[in-house]
Amino acid sequence: MSFEAFLDAAWAEHADHPQDVADRIASSLHLVRAAEHVAPFAHLSTHVHGEHLGQWQRGIDLLVAMRDLPVLEAGAASTAPLTRNIASLRYAGGDTTALEQLSAEDRVCALATAASALAGRDDVGRAIDAFSAALELERAGLPAGSPGIRALAVGGNNLAASLEGRRDRSAVETRAMVAAAQAGVRYWTQAGTWLEVERAEYRLARSLLQAGEPCNAVDRATRCAAVCEMHAAPALEQFFAQAIVAIAHRAAGDATLFEAHRQKAKSHFDQVAAPERARCASELAELGE
Repeated sequence: MSFEAFLDAAWAEHADHPQDVADRIASSLHLVRAAEHVAPFAHLSTHVHGEHLGQWQRGIDLLVAMRDLPVLEAGAASTAPLTRNIASLRYAGGDTTALEQLSAEDRVCALATAASALAGRDDVGRAIDAFSAALELERAGLPAGSPGIRALAVGGNNLAASLEGRRDRSAVETRAMVAAAQAGVRYWTQAGTWLEVERAEYRLARSLLQAGEPCNAVDRATRCAAVCEMHAAPALEQFFAQAIVAIAHRAAGDATLFEAHRQKAKSHFDQVAAPERARCASELAELGE
């Protein structure tokens, strides 16, 4: 099996079968045959062992073992992802000294990655603390193309989504939810594609609705839809964008615009491929379909 085929299959299966994928990761180090394979393999392993399984030490041990791979040389730039991800797993696992030897840039990356993992394990208090610390460090600035920017984008979206789902969310958690979603938009704008920016805008609209800010949610949902229109997005993305615009208008008390965008969402849903339609069930229910 090629490295690319292994990676694609692992990402496709990891959410439903994380332990099976983790076991395959552990037996697939031999597939890492080039320096450019190191970062994506380390990212996959950290995500599965951390966010999905909470197997901090097993993830650390695997990343440490990667340092002995023939494609790596001591001090090579390709070892940097290992250093950051090991620190992130150590921190998430409770090691308060994990970040001490890292540069400020690498601390941002490790903290944001840890925030995603902790949010995934429903350890939201520590996730908020980690993400807040990453944002504070980022105030000094990151160089263009820094992996910390993408880590903040992912961490912001993941933390916001996790907090949105909490029924007993406190006022502190609600503020953190909105701040995380805003960070998701800010950093995906720097590091992502239009699709990632659009989805971040959707996430922020959702967070604002959860925070009781429907007028601001309308603004962000409208931006989400505008990105879709600008890039001739597929029907699935257009459906979600129009659905969140409609839902936000209803929350803001505008029944006319709710119905107008509801009909637009329905029109896009009619063009969604059959295998993807199940993904629309929650929004359809909200729209009254």
